[in-house]
Amino acid sequence: MDIKPLLVLLALAVIFALEGVFPYYRGRRARVRHAIPHVLTAIINGLLTRFALAGVTIKAIAWAGSNSLGLVGRLSLPASAETILFFVLFDVWTYFWHMANHRIGLLWRFHRAHHADIDMDTTTALRFHPGELVFSTFVRLPIVILLGMSFAQLVIFEILLNLSTLFHHSNLAVPEKWDRALRVVVVTPNMHRVHHSAERFETDSNFTSLLSIWDRLYRTFRMREDTRAITIGLPLFREPEYQRLWGFLITPLR
Repeated sequence: MDIKPLLVLLALAVIFALEGVFPYYRGRRARVRHAIPHVLTAIINGLLTRFALAGVTIKAIAWAGSNSLGLVGRLSLPASAETILFFVLFDVWTYFWHMANHRIGLLWRFHRAHHADIDMDTTTALRFHPGELVFSTFVRLPIVILLGMSFAQLVIFEILLNLSTLFHHSNLAVPEKWDRALRVVVVTPNMHRVHHSAERFETDSNFTSLLSIWDRLYRTFRMREDTRAITIGLPLFREPEYQRLWGFLITPLR
């Protein structure tokens, strides 16, 4: 049984329920209607991954293994240390990949579909355009091969990444003192709210997805005192059309 979708679904359900009890932005009444296009997007992406993209990744990893490729394996580290090293190096890769999605025009056309959500909550973590998923899968293959990751190690990383993404996109009212302590290590809701600001200088910050150190190290870390004053979303895609599934899917074409 594939445990990844079960863990993601469980985390999504728990966080979504908690958002209803402890919301950061209050007064959101159409939460289920807001979630529906995101859940449908997750289903589309899940089917695309299962029946196409996962097979490509598995074949690439098998080919790399049969040809003894992979830099990390040559270090002869214990299995636990090797997995941690994979985790850290791949997290660095996701940081630069996310930054590229903001700075390269073609990639931004697809990634902005994610940023077009004007009521960010945990379901926004499901709102990634299938085109972005395809780009990400093929661009990361050389990284996976270069590092020598196994498919199991990649799945473990993706589970942690998905759980982190569900948390830091959430509308949970995490007390600021807790948020501040957590974001020393990981990405938190208040940190990621700045990234989803309608202000471009804030959108182009806080790129990391798991460990917050990369934004601090590469000087893209940004916070503001009152995150409730942030206008979430993009200036050009605020109409109801772009909040629905079809509008989301055609955003790259606009």
